[in-house]
Amino acid sequence: MKKSRFISLRYRFILITSIMLLLLLTTLAIVLGMLQTRTIRGRIEEQGLAIAKNLAVISIDHLITYNYVALEKLANQAVNNPDIIYVIIYDKEGKVAGYSKRPDLQNKILTDKASLDAVEAEEPLITDHAPDLGTPPVMDVAVPVYLPDTRDRWGTIRVCLSLELMYQQIRQTLWSILILGSVALAIGILISNWVAQRVTRPLETLVKATIEAARGNFKQKISIHTRDEVEILASNFSFMIQEVLAQKEQLENQLKEIKRLQQYAEKILATMSDGLLAVDMGGVITAVNPAACAILGIPPGHIVKGCPVLEYFGKDIQFSDYIRQSLENTSGRNQVEIHLQRGEEKRIILTGTSVLESDEKNTRQLIFNLNDITDLKKLEAEIRQTQRLADLGTMAAGMAHEIRNPLSAIKTYVALLPEKIEKPGFLEKFQRTVPREINRLNTLIEELLELSKPPKYNFNPTDLRKLLIQSIELLEADFKSKSIGCKWDIPKGLPQIMADADQLEKVFINLMQNGAQSMPNGGMITIHVSFNNTSVIISFMDTGHGFSPELAENIFNPFFTTKAKGTGLGLAITHKVVSEHRGQIEAKSKKGEGSCFSINLPRIQD
Repeated sequence: MKKSRFISLRYRFILITSIMLLLLLTTLAIVLGMLQTRTIRGRIEEQGLAIAKNLAVISIDHLITYNYVALEKLANQAVNNPDIIYVIIYDKEGKVAGYSKRPDLQNKILTDKASLDAVEAEEPLITDHAPDLGTPPVMDVAVPVYLPDTRDRWGTIRVCLSLELMYQQIRQTLWSILILGSVALAIGILISNWVAQRVTRPLETLVKATIEAARGNFKQKISIHTRDEVEILASNFSFMIQEVLAQKEQLENQLKEIKRLQQYAEKILATMSDGLLAVDMGGVITAVNPAACAILGIPPGHIVKGCPVLEYFGKDIQFSDYIRQSLENTSGRNQVEIHLQRGEEKRIILTGTSVLESDEKNTRQLIFNLNDITDLKKLEAEIRQTQRLADLGTMAAGMAHEIRNPLSAIKTYVALLPEKIEKPGFLEKFQRTVPREINRLNTLIEELLELSKPPKYNFNPTDLRKLLIQSIELLEADFKSKSIGCKWDIPKGLPQIMADADQLEKVFINLMQNGAQSMPNGGMITIHVSFNNTSVIISFMDTGHGFSPELAENIFNPFFTTKAKGTGLGLAITHKVVSEHRGQIEAKSKKGEGSCFSINLPRIQD
């Protein structure tokens, strides 16, 4: 090992003092430069905005009438100011309506980044850029032109200002600081040399004593009388040597304990059935147990410790994206399913992230917990297939029951038609019954189509309070005729939701009508609305006959109904609409104590 070069403390002191002075002068130069830059830049920005806004006011009539000649003249007049390099006026379509000193570009679309940013800006935009390589930067000020009191945009004013004067003043300031700083640095070096000599002489004596101690000479006696901290340091030197020996023995014992714990942890990792992958904050793999190697398809004996995790698992796009997002957001992530392709076999991994923190609560490593749930997913798929077949049978039975009754009536009348066509009153009864049953079949088919057809919703920010009150007012007369009261608690200031108002209104009306139908002798419908940081909760409560908790599990299934008349598709359609709004609906009830349907819809975040 090469011995480092000895540098005297006195010279170090002088060097540090010089560096501190240089840092101070550099900081002063940077601060003054920043303040001067900010001041000059602010004046240039104000000047550019003022010019651009004045041109916007003057040119609005010409832009509306597409008077390119007048706009070209305005642009040429504006560049008479020596600080302005060029002025560009864009029309409503983003074409050049006027370009100072460049009539050849009129009615053309500029495709450079500065032009595209200016045309797309909806508010005043200020940017710096260099027009060409090696040229001084310039400032671009872009101001959109709107009609008064409207947001109808008719063009953009772009003014380019020179920053050369600003950089010239900054250079002059830096040269002044450099000259004064050089003088101050020379004086500081002389003063620091004088101070260093008074401090380092007793320290040199102490250094010699420490060298002897390093060679094993612990019986030396140090005599330093400086009546300061150096004297205290020398008097405690012998005591320190004894403490060092005691600490060495203690550290050796602690090292043995650490090795024992390390071996114990390695055995635990080797015997775990779940996979464990540890990654430091630099994205380097620090640990992986055998179970994780088997799950991730790492060949036996292959060393992955120390490899960049994103490069090693780069082919597994979903898994590498999850690791990248976890490294960017170290607050911990919920468990997610990852699909890994291993040859012809696809494996499904359930993984979650936990954070390993240091004593200072800083994130040191991320621990990825891996669990192969491929077999479990296959079992779940088999169960779902069985459930789908059972639901299909239930739905088929419901459809057969709903279709059989009207078909039986139609069949009966058709069969009797040849015999009783001449009988008085038969045709009248035939024309009344058969169309009614046909309409019943048509209603059933329309509800089935609405339940099964792909959703076509028009989502827009919706005022939920207004929509609920509108739905209540539609049913108010019907409730009054049936002696049903309706009270509601809908607070003002509800957050908006993204919704198809027409579809959501049908949900509210259907739930209120269902509640009214459960109260043939009158009662009360109560609507309560609340919200939290993520969602809005709407509850519809009635005082009707209710239903048992067992029925609540099937209440949203097609063809399931507790009413004497009805297809059992209304709540199924309601459930579908709520689901398409990324919400949830829940039914709670007790026999004879009324029902409560709660809808949870995500709110629009601020």
